[in-house]
Amino acid sequence: MSTANPLAFRRSGFTLVRFKGIPVTLGYTWLLLAAVVVIVYAPIVQRSVPGLSTGAALVVAALFAVTLLVSVFLHELGHALVSLRAGIGVRQINLDALGGFTEMDREAPKPGTAAAIALAGPAVSAVLGGIGLAGLFFFTPGSLIWQFAFQICVANLLVAVYNLLPGLPLDGGKALQAGIWAATGDRWTGFRVAGWAGRVVALGTIAGGLWLYASNWFSAFGLILLLFVAFELWRGATSAIRAARMGPRVKALDAAALARPIVLVPASATLGEALSAANGREVVAVDGRPVGVLDRAAAEAVPADQVAAMPLSGLLRAAAQVPGIKAELKGQALVDVIGKSGAERFFVVDEGRLTGLLYTADVVKALR
Repeated sequence: MSTANPLAFRRSGFTLVRFKGIPVTLGYTWLLLAAVVVIVYAPIVQRSVPGLSTGAALVVAALFAVTLLVSVFLHELGHALVSLRAGIGVRQINLDALGGFTEMDREAPKPGTAAAIALAGPAVSAVLGGIGLAGLFFFTPGSLIWQFAFQICVANLLVAVYNLLPGLPLDGGKALQAGIWAATGDRWTGFRVAGWAGRVVALGTIAGGLWLYASNWFSAFGLILLLFVAFELWRGATSAIRAARMGPRVKALDAAALARPIVLVPASATLGEALSAANGREVVAVDGRPVGVLDRAAAEAVPADQVAAMPLSGLLRAAAQVPGIKAELKGQALVDVIGKSGAERFFVVDEGRLTGLLYTADVVKALR
């Protein structure tokens, strides 16, 4: 599953490894799932392979749990690599008992890119399932390695097929959203339609789980796990529907209109001189070029009797830490720039002239 604002959500876990600088987080719930897989699958292995000791069966079951984890990681890695190739940063890859998701720093700029990123994961799972399927013909039926190949085949093909269902936050839902975006020119309509489709998929998952449980195809644990999956689907679909409602607000965003007015003062000025010139505006210290932005919290902490003589230089946020953006940036383009940068504030530049200071918090406030 691939996500980006406004669909991103986090789960608790710890960083397992870093790949190309991307933290791969393992959720605590996966440890519980792994324990259950070992307990449930070990007796099946022992029954399927005559003469296998209990200890060996437990080891095989544990290896299968790890293989499932690697399969999910490779699925998410497919999303991540296509995203990076498209120039979209990846913040984190998350793996847990309910699958995984790749968190990108911004939405894809074009529907074709969004669809390619979404479909990369199921494509990887399909390839892994195909490898497992080939193993069924290559290895002796009923042998330990045949059982292993069978599980790889079934697990990955199920992941590929289920993820292609046309509802957000599944990969198929992301592809559906991209298709609607391409057809209508409006990404937000895609979010709304694919979000409602995701709710249908979530309800269908619940109904399917109850039917499988009633037919004795599922254990109580399997049903509970599927209900959790359905809950996550419903939550992701609801986020997509909410995102669609934000569409008009995103379209209305305007960097020039949201920027706070500024006053330029010499870097050698005192705090008293800067505040006197500011008259409620943001203070930008210059020395031929911007040097820094006055830190309001630091300025307010200065005792009143020291304000007049306090050097401004010690109260500045370095200009090098403040990216510049064009005043004509609007809508989703503005959101993408802010998401990619992750900065708290930006210099707004109009035809090479510094005209204002835009705070990320002001943009978030406008969206809310």
